[in-house]
Amino acid sequence: MLRSLTGCRPERGVSSPWYYRYGVIFLLLWIAGPATAWSAAQPFIVHHAKTSLYSGVWLVSAQIDFNLSEAALEALDSGVDLTISLQFRIDRVRRFWPDKKTATLEQRFVLSYQPLTDRYVVRNLNSGEQSSYATLYSALGDLGRVVDLPIIDAALLDSNDRYIVSMRAVLDQNTLPGPLRLIAFWSSGFRLESDWYIWKLSA
Repeated sequence: MLRSLTGCRPERGVSSPWYYRYGVIFLLLWIAGPATAWSAAQPFIVHHAKTSLYSGVWLVSAQIDFNLSEAALEALDSGVDLTISLQFRIDRVRRFWPDKKTATLEQRFVLSYQPLTDRYVVRNLNSGEQSSYATLYSALGDLGRVVDLPIIDAALLDSNDRYIVSMRAVLDQNTLPGPLRLIAFWSSGFRLESDWYIWKLSA
């Protein structure tokens, strides 16, 4: 099950560790069959994106909805950092051949919960900047607003060619703790990503 931004954080209390609970859930999903274990709604959605040119640099602005699964919420609430990657690629459009990849960019963020302050923190791994939020709704809402993110110097592109930009958001499973990463490999609860959003590079 996916929880939207308007959902509330699970109540905390005395219970068995989250990795034991989800280990049992993993076994139940495996016994029930692949259809149960892998079915999920679209967790991340890029609603719109656009580019602009400023001082010789191409910038991206976009709006993304992040819907975390119950498994991801449980892990976050138990102290597991979630790494979210915004991935970009720029391809040169060719008439008679497949488009040629020109450049790629990855912007990575870590979402964490701080129980002592009861706040959520989003840290930009590329710049080192971080922000603190009172609610998960605010943290994910701010994370989903991409404003004027530099992606490439215009001088690196041929002005006579046409280019397309592709963008998607992905939960990086490789940064999860070892036992949880094993569970995530089989369960859709941590397979959270958007479709590629593709548009023409233009100001």
